[in-house]
Amino acid sequence: MGDFIFGNFYNYFLLGMTVLAIIVFTILQFVTPAYGMTFNNRWGFSIRSNWGWFLMESPVFLLMCVIYVAAIIQGAPYTLDTFPWATTVIFVLFQMHYLQRCYVFPSKMRGTSKMPLSIIFTGFFFNMTNAYMQGGWLFFVNPQQYADISWLWSPQFIVGTIIFFIGVVINMHSDIIIRRLRSDKYDNNYYLPRGFLFEKVNSSNYFGEILEWVGFAILSWSVAGAVFLLWTCANIIPRSKAVYARYEQLFGDEFKQLKRYKIFPYIY
Repeated sequence: MGDFIFGNFYNYFLLGMTVLAIIVFTILQFVTPAYGMTFNNRWGFSIRSNWGWFLMESPVFLLMCVIYVAAIIQGAPYTLDTFPWATTVIFVLFQMHYLQRCYVFPSKMRGTSKMPLSIIFTGFFFNMTNAYMQGGWLFFVNPQQYADISWLWSPQFIVGTIIFFIGVVINMHSDIIIRRLRSDKYDNNYYLPRGFLFEKVNSSNYFGEILEWVGFAILSWSVAGAVFLLWTCANIIPRSKAVYARYEQLFGDEFKQLKRYKIFPYIY
């Protein structure tokens, strides 16, 4: 059974997810998901956004923990020399993002914005599949890639980790700037973020998130990481376009005079 789940089926699954990411990217050029700044009531029943983020993002964090424990038990007993240190470090880096995204980020949200259940369910489903992709690669498909602790000082791990943490800082600091624009948890107005990378990039937070997963794909040097990066771009790049249009609608000439890029400095 394990050979089936993480054998040829897994490879075909990665291929299918790659094709699906391209399809999703194309669809999102014409369809704008209704959450955050682009929320509307046409997407069905909605709940508070903080609960939406928690329900949508939690599966990947929890399932990755289950996969990690299962892999450790399967390989037990370990000695100090044979423990999968490199794999564990990569696992921890991945989980750091989702610990913040599942539990910290929603708890600090201001305003009473809502998110449709349809968005939550699609995000929930993707995060389940992503845990399968990342956990499967790290612990079952290609664990020998990280068997030697020397992976932690390989060029790709060092470069990827630097890019990953640059992305973390940009993403989290941008979120802080956006959050502080609102006076309290009942303030549902939108304001123009300023300072930091917002001087050049309208979706600085999204730019940081893409950098995170560029770094992760490099430090893990994995096909699964590359597929996740593709999905991140397929979702976030069209989202940055929609957010840019919403800012233009809300702030008009004041926003246009800033001449910001949508997501990538000096590129787009």
